[in-house]
Amino acid sequence: MQDQLSSNESPLPSITGHSGFQQDLVAAMGQGRMHHAWLLTGPRGIGKAQLALRAAAWLLAENNDDPHHSAKTPTGFGIDPADPGVTLVLNGAHPDLKIVAPLEKDNKSGQIKIDQIRALLPFMMHKPGRGGWRVAIIDSMDEVNRNGSNALLKLLEEPPEKTVLFLIASCPGQLPPTIRSRCRIARMSALDQDNSAAVIASIWPDADASQRQLLTILGEGAPGRAIILAETGAADCYQTACALLTEDRLDRAALATICGKWGKGGAAGKNSRQGAIMLLERLLRLCALAASGVSLPPCCQFEERVIAVLCQRHAAGRLAEMQSEFSQKAALADALYLDFAQFLTRQLTAFHRKSLP
Repeated sequence: MQDQLSSNESPLPSITGHSGFQQDLVAAMGQGRMHHAWLLTGPRGIGKAQLALRAAAWLLAENNDDPHHSAKTPTGFGIDPADPGVTLVLNGAHPDLKIVAPLEKDNKSGQIKIDQIRALLPFMMHKPGRGGWRVAIIDSMDEVNRNGSNALLKLLEEPPEKTVLFLIASCPGQLPPTIRSRCRIARMSALDQDNSAAVIASIWPDADASQRQLLTILGEGAPGRAIILAETGAADCYQTACALLTEDRLDRAALATICGKWGKGGAAGKNSRQGAIMLLERLLRLCALAASGVSLPPCCQFEERVIAVLCQRHAAGRLAEMQSEFSQKAALADALYLDFAQFLTRQLTAFHRKSLP
């Protein structure tokens, strides 16, 4: 259930949770009031993009006796993998489906290019090749800059008939109001611990129980994000960094080595950098809560040790300030393509340095 699709590989996912969106989509079709643009929002890694792909497969299914496609399961819509339209979606070959995602080659910024957005307009203007709907998924709007958003406006303002656009966004507040106001918003929440653990087990069946438990905790209800933390090595770097922070004397050489792996630059290191930001924000948030005497959500044992140490070095107020400052600086460092490994080294050194008398 990770949150980004490949434009040329489209496995049909099983979906855990998010039944509200599925029911809304079925109801809209049944009432003949299908909205032309849906904005799927929620934390990164909870399965928004996979859900959009499933919705596209449902819309493009062909062997459905009900003209409103109202075939339902208790939580939404059912899909027959043998359906010709669904098969084409599975193979990434449906002529009426276009997935727009950041290009993997020659794309240092990791953003969706404006030419990709502009290419959507003629695609959506064409009549459906198989007589049904024309569907596009933008995964995600977080990687579309303002120029790209402006280029998308024409499509949102004057949508062709029988077209549906699914926009994915983990940070919808950063989108221009003109985009948000023209979409039907489907808000999605993180999964609970049991559902998240079940999804992680289905994606990574070979992992042992302790590893799955660690990823379930660190993923915070976003199994796709948890898997990325494992695959990029970000979770391992986090454990090592936490161990280094518990030491009385910081091993700067070991810290620099870890940060070099964790803060890899360019588009290839994007997921690792995002993992570093998310995990260190989590650590500082947990520390601030613990220092304030608030009960903590589930934590890993290695986190409990470093939280106890950092609470002895910093007051609750200072820890909250450190979290806010880190979030702002990390976003800026990544946006400006600064040396993220050096940034992490400086930040972790500051975390280790005692601020209490």
